[in-house]
Amino acid sequence: METTRSQRWRERRALWARDLTVIDPNAYAVDVIDHRVARAFIAQHHYLPSYPAARIAVGLFGTNAILEGVAVFAVPATDAVITRHTGFSDPGSGCVLARLILTDSVPQNGESFFVARAFRHLRRERPAIEAVVSYSDPGAGHIGRVYCALSAAHRAVTRPRSVLRASGMTISGRTLSKIRLGEPGHAGAIEQLVALGVPKPRPLEPLATWLWRLERERHLVRHQQAGLYAYCFELTREARRRGRALPRLPYPKALPVAQPALPLFSPLET
Repeated sequence: METTRSQRWRERRALWARDLTVIDPNAYAVDVIDHRVARAFIAQHHYLPSYPAARIAVGLFGTNAILEGVAVFAVPATDAVITRHTGFSDPGSGCVLARLILTDSVPQNGESFFVARAFRHLRRERPAIEAVVSYSDPGAGHIGRVYCALSAAHRAVTRPRSVLRASGMTISGRTLSKIRLGEPGHAGAIEQLVALGVPKPRPLEPLATWLWRLERERHLVRHQQAGLYAYCFELTREARRRGRALPRLPYPKALPVAQPALPLFSPLET
């Protein structure tokens, strides 16, 4: 499917593919990449700079083997993400596409070219994974046109939920939970908040108290977030068989009215 506008990212700024030239498959290569490389690329370019609990990362390489895109397949926030949207009772049969980013140097239709080939690497590296779930956030200007182009099943629209924002960025509940409970990775989560302009915890201040103080002092502001579009890629015959009993909604045609195009943290983040 050819489109006239393809949103891209560079240095965490939303851009667009530069012209209407369609990607030349012979000019690009796709391969599995080290998580350190993927993490650095996402931190530099993606509007969600944190790195998820990744299974594998795949890169898109352009001229002179320059990395121009990354797809990260990750562990979902809960097992129910897989069982609800894929039909598999074993959560290990699925994963989530937690990050997908291409720079503005990649021509039109680069997303569908890249994702289709990334799935091949996923199946080769993790043959037990037969389905992939991903979400599109209309609040960030995404309704899943790439997923529709690749014939993903539109499973559901999630319920609106209350979220906390800092400097216009929505902070995932998982990030806040890590901090509140002092779980592994909480130091990095604190750094994410501080980078958004919130004050650091006071010496010896309990982290749960710090979060409560940030909200009381309006560094963290509560906001009602619209529902997300949930999609499922059925990668095998068995996945397609199981998917027959699950919802397959019509593809969304346009962004809902009055949805602000703000960069938001995804519920897939872990």
